[in-house]
Amino acid sequence: MKLCPVWMIILLLAVLSSGCATMSMPTYNQLADQHYNYTSGEKYATLDEWHALITELEDVIRADTENASADDAQYAIASCWVWCIKEGDSEAPQSAIAAFRRLIYTYPDSEHLPQAHYWIARCYTLIGDSARAAHHYQIVTNRYAGTDLAAEAQLALGRTYAEHGYKTRAETLYVEILESANSKEIVSTASKELQELKAPQNPTTPPDETPTQPQVKPAPPTAEPEALTPGSLIREFGLTAKTIVIDAGHGGKDPGGGSARDIIEKPIVLNISKKIGAILTAKGYTVLLTRDTDRFISLKERTAFATRHKADLFLSIHANASGNSRANGIETYYLDVKSTDKNAEIIAARENANSGYSIQELETLLKGLIVESKSKDSRRLAKYVQQELVDATGAVDRGVKHARFVVLIGTSVPAILVETGFVTNPTEGNKLTSDAYQQKVAAAIVRGIEKFLGSTAQISQDNSDLPNKYLATTKR
Repeated sequence: MKLCPVWMIILLLAVLSSGCATMSMPTYNQLADQHYNYTSGEKYATLDEWHALITELEDVIRADTENASADDAQYAIASCWVWCIKEGDSEAPQSAIAAFRRLIYTYPDSEHLPQAHYWIARCYTLIGDSARAAHHYQIVTNRYAGTDLAAEAQLALGRTYAEHGYKTRAETLYVEILESANSKEIVSTASKELQELKAPQNPTTPPDETPTQPQVKPAPPTAEPEALTPGSLIREFGLTAKTIVIDAGHGGKDPGGGSARDIIEKPIVLNISKKIGAILTAKGYTVLLTRDTDRFISLKERTAFATRHKADLFLSIHANASGNSRANGIETYYLDVKSTDKNAEIIAARENANSGYSIQELETLLKGLIVESKSKDSRRLAKYVQQELVDATGAVDRGVKHARFVVLIGTSVPAILVETGFVTNPTEGNKLTSDAYQQKVAAAIVRGIEKFLGSTAQISQDNSDLPNKYLATTKR
């Protein structure tokens, strides 16, 4: 009898083992049932069992990212981390925040977005970061007005104002709850807390924040939030609380500008964009990137992304290129119908390739450009960013310019395009590939953003006689 070679036996065993592993992987529906049993109290779950369920849910998403239930699985993962808080996992609040953020960014059309923002806020409250918590409560109240969850968020935001001495703003929120909330329980609570707030002999004590969450119970315990400075409240609670979209230019099949030394634009601007996002996130802003990997996105979709996520600022990050290797320096653009000069037209033409717009669409957009664009704010934002970049890097100041950049067309918020330097210049190109230089560029852009927002906050302060509802709960 002829024996089977050893290598064939090993291969057969490997195939069988792989097949068994695949068959043994639980489906999302099975894990959803398990999640329900844990959260409903039908079965008590230990911390290890919660962690194991999280791992299995993550495996399901990795196995099929296009699955229609992928956002449900991601929400279940995040809710598991909330339950881990109850079981004493000290790292669970930050893990829950990260999981909810991943849901918001990866699945922008998910029905779970209101709950995601709400529970991010709850987790930030738990770890004592009241400013970030308030920002996400504001997102819920602004974007999902009229829902019970929005009323819950408004109640939590009112408590935060009261706890930090902003009595008039808190009273405004409580009154709005009484006038618009559908939940009798929330109205009753708001009425009681409003009476306590108005009573001079009875200072407000931090109330017990235990609103009921529809699918993940019980709610995590609360912690006394840290004191907030007036400056942070202006930024986080007022008119300048921002959702910022950072657009890393090019990507995928579109490499952007390139040099003879194989220095290309797309990885440079992606790295700078990620660094900008990290700095802004650490400062409490909600930051979204149009791309965080090397993939192609049309210019039309980049603008649509900002609109879909209700961005308050839009920055497109690029690196320049020229047939003249001696060309160098930094320049920042805002949108206008006419270009500053011939060079601006050339740069705009290069950046507008693969726009995704038809000629007819462009004509329609350009006709309404003057009316709809925030050109004055964009010019002011460009000025601050350009100045900070030049001061930080010592690069040649090529100035603030304007042109018809497609990626900026269609946005109704302050929007700029930053050319961070020339990849075709030997010295500047090498700098742009340096992690330290990219960090310097990113930090400078953030300083420019914050100077712009600071000036906006000053405008807000100068109009402090406006009704408080415009400072706290303006609906967008």
